[in-house]
Amino acid sequence: MRSMTGYGTAKSQQKDLSIEVSIRSVNGRFLDTRFHLPREFIPFEADLKKILGEKILRGTVDIFVVRRNKSAQGAAEVRVNEVLAKKYLQAFQKISKSTKLSTPIHLEVLARMPEVIQLEERLEVSSHEEKLLKTVFAKACADCAQEREREGKFLQKELEKLVHDLEKQVRIISALREEANKQLQDRFELKVGTRMKGLEMDSNRLAQEIVIQLEKADINEELVRLAEHLKNYKDLLKSPQAEGKKLDFYTQELLREVNTIGSKSQVAKITQAVVEAKTLIERLREQVQNAE
Repeated sequence: MRSMTGYGTAKSQQKDLSIEVSIRSVNGRFLDTRFHLPREFIPFEADLKKILGEKILRGTVDIFVVRRNKSAQGAAEVRVNEVLAKKYLQAFQKISKSTKLSTPIHLEVLARMPEVIQLEERLEVSSHEEKLLKTVFAKACADCAQEREREGKFLQKELEKLVHDLEKQVRIISALREEANKQLQDRFELKVGTRMKGLEMDSNRLAQEIVIQLEKADINEELVRLAEHLKNYKDLLKSPQAEGKKLDFYTQELLREVNTIGSKSQVAKITQAVVEAKTLIERLREQVQNAE
């Protein structure tokens, strides 16, 4: 079992080039990736997502990549927008003429005007740097996946304990089933006897009615389904595959059966066990939300 909560990081430093990748994942219904990349690495996002998908199947994943390339800084070029500079100069001269102010126009003022001087960076990424990025990214993914596996072991133990406690409550309910049926039968016979007092009663018809009422209130089918769901649940907990969605489904089915038992039961001890079982299932549901 793997958790959807994890963190991984990797870094490579080669001469003037440094690449650092950090990956943080939390629970989510599907695989939702959110990349935070330098502009130079945006074209590789699809490839990186494919690498990530080989290690992580579900969860909301944030990816942060930091790039430092000293050699690329020297490759930047300074460009002067001469056409724009002339337009600013003409504008200044027009203002000077209209206001009759002969203030000299200094070069540094003109150079500070927006877009007159532009710094253009070279965004080309060499094949070596691309390969290095993917290598570092794959290491960060593996580190995050390993952390998710460690968290998954703790999660598995917690789920197994909750299932064990839930089985205990189911056994309590099962042991009280006969008592509940006997109480229901006595209550029904007393009720019918009171209403039919002084009247002739067909014993066969009465027996049939009692059987019908007992079948409606009997919780045996729910107990059988609960046992089957719990068996499947434990098998999924031992599976090496990502079974979070199936576990979530069975958690809902467990709650459905327990709710049905609660609605049928009129025995206080069964009601108490049902309340305990529902509490355990709710804790199961909370924990399962973190399972991949």
